[in-house]
Amino acid sequence: MDLIIGFEDTASGQVLRLKGRLNNEAVTALEQALAERPAPGVWELSELEYISSAGLRVLVSHEKRRRAAGAAQGILVGMRPTVLEVFKITGLARFWTQANTLADLPATPIRHPSSVDCIELLPGIRTERITLPSDPMHLVRWQAAGLTAVCFAELKLAFGRGGLGVQRQVAAQHSARFATIHRLLSWVDDEGEGDTLEVADPSQQFLRIDSAWAIEGEPALGLRLLDAVDVASLRTALPRLTGKAWHGVLALIPTSNGSRLCLAVLGPAQTPRTDIAEITLTDLHLPTTPEQVPLRAALDLIQPDAGLPLQFLTEDTWSADTRLWLWPTDEPTASDARSLQIELPASAIHHTDETELIVRSLYTGCRRVVLSPLTGGFSAATWQIDSYDSHQRRLLPTVLKVGPADMMKREHEAHGRYVVPFILNNATVGLGTAEHGDRVGLRYNFIGVTSDHTQLQTLARRWSDGHEEQTIDLYSTLSRETLSPWYAQTREADAALYTLHTPLRLFPFLLDVARDVLGAAIDSPTLPCPALGRDLPNPWWHLQHTFPGLQHTKTRCRVCITHGDLNLNNVLVDERDNLYVIDFSETAERSAASDFARLEPVFLIEQATLDDDASEALWLHDMARIYATIDPCTSLPVQLGTVSSARGRFVSQLRQLARDTLGPEANAESYLLPVLEWTLPIILFSNRPLRLRKASTWAAALILERLHAASMQM
Repeated sequence: MDLIIGFEDTASGQVLRLKGRLNNEAVTALEQALAERPAPGVWELSELEYISSAGLRVLVSHEKRRRAAGAAQGILVGMRPTVLEVFKITGLARFWTQANTLADLPATPIRHPSSVDCIELLPGIRTERITLPSDPMHLVRWQAAGLTAVCFAELKLAFGRGGLGVQRQVAAQHSARFATIHRLLSWVDDEGEGDTLEVADPSQQFLRIDSAWAIEGEPALGLRLLDAVDVASLRTALPRLTGKAWHGVLALIPTSNGSRLCLAVLGPAQTPRTDIAEITLTDLHLPTTPEQVPLRAALDLIQPDAGLPLQFLTEDTWSADTRLWLWPTDEPTASDARSLQIELPASAIHHTDETELIVRSLYTGCRRVVLSPLTGGFSAATWQIDSYDSHQRRLLPTVLKVGPADMMKREHEAHGRYVVPFILNNATVGLGTAEHGDRVGLRYNFIGVTSDHTQLQTLARRWSDGHEEQTIDLYSTLSRETLSPWYAQTREADAALYTLHTPLRLFPFLLDVARDVLGAAIDSPTLPCPALGRDLPNPWWHLQHTFPGLQHTKTRCRVCITHGDLNLNNVLVDERDNLYVIDFSETAERSAASDFARLEPVFLIEQATLDDDASEALWLHDMARIYATIDPCTSLPVQLGTVSSARGRFVSQLRQLARDTLGPEANAESYLLPVLEWTLPIILFSNRPLRLRKASTWAAALILERLHAASMQM
């Protein structure tokens, strides 16, 4: 359908109706119609089916001419979803007021502001004062904040000194004077170099602030200067006008080739002039009538391609016809009373700069957030989050996991695929993600957590606090109830176990670390073991030379969905003994025994105490007894001198659970390969004694020896 253009007069003023398609061919006809009639303030578009980029340019150009002539903001009525989407994609939807129907419009044209009166600001200096409706406002002072991260959505109108960059160190190295106006950031560094950019997502983009002023809320007062006034006099006069000592000021100053926009804070007379900054605009058109310019209209005219060089106020006088918007207050608000306060333990070393930004993105409705580490591996860190609102009321506890993008993508996908459909009782619920630098954060809540008084702790903490028997029972509940939807789906399959359970998948640098710790000992197929009086297969040599050839070997065994890293730090328990599983980045289908096998090296190796050669020899003899039989799913031998009775019962339970899941015909590889998968990486654990890290190779050698013996009998 061709474009049909119609004009009509209504109680809300003249309305222009468009029907059909506003494509490139119809643009000329629309421009001619607009040239022949008075400028309409309302566009009725309910029957407009299509609008091209050329059509958008006509609407924008027409609206700018209207505003330059002093008209109020135009109104678009009844846009269809397809047309509205074009306005949203181009960022132009906010350029007009929108209404669903003509009946929604007021009977008279929209005018800003609500009241105008002429006053004498100083002797001989006249102004028009316009009182504006106002939401709560704040003049916020950021000072000595140590490069605190603040998102652009919070800043809005601000200026000061800071830097861009996720890392504080990077931001400090590129520190500059800056000003932000809406979505725009303009800055100039100490060498005089500067630029301007438009922020794509103000809620997710951050600036690290050293010191700055930020103006929040809507202005309480608007002024139009009828005479020129020097800034020093204005600083003295404004308190008499408003009764307030401090004023945030946005000034629109006419110039010979356009206008300037000055963002300033005018405090008491002793306030240093360094608190005044300005942005120069080259294409902002001022109205030619004395009507007050609405603040939103002025900001909407700012375009990111205008250059917007940041300058500092050098002139003492603001000319006549300058528009001012004022945020008066008795005292500035300290930034720590407005911004989210993040408390990290002194020992936290896991990606703190990225974690700070992620927390600020995911906990925007909070005033205080306390992070307590749950787990901290090589790639990711998991935190328990205690959050509080502005009244210091504790909110429901949540968990935050921060890690590299590829890991967190796996976590997100696995959570949706394996957790949400199956683990319905006390399951995790994803509450959002955020990405900063090379780190991504996922925020979790739990269906079973319904009280802000809930206290969560890991099963590892429950064990270390001396509640071993209780922990053993809770782990049985975890396996037989909470995770039973996974384990009950076991099926027979031909599985490539050496691919599914290689430690190099998560730790590709494992061999390099082993060589650094053990030296040339990894380059021989066997290792002499004096304590046992015989040679053992070298697990490092076999990992490098034998395992690659077995990657595609298929073994008939039972497989099911498994967590993939089910250590006791990844299971949380509350005061009512409800269990919550976290960290699903490795969740996938593999050997049905792998979750139980994962914990065996934790209790038999990682918790061992090896103080000297004698205790190490005793422990090694115990390991030899444990792995003396081909069937790994038997209970541990009694009277192990280096394994406590509680640890022995736990491992025996693990093996019984594995047997129940694998079935009576289970082969040894289904259990031993996952045990070996998590034994070899112990050499990486820098938080464990070096003697134990080295000795873990002997345990791995004994497991590998048992694997070789099992394969000979198959």
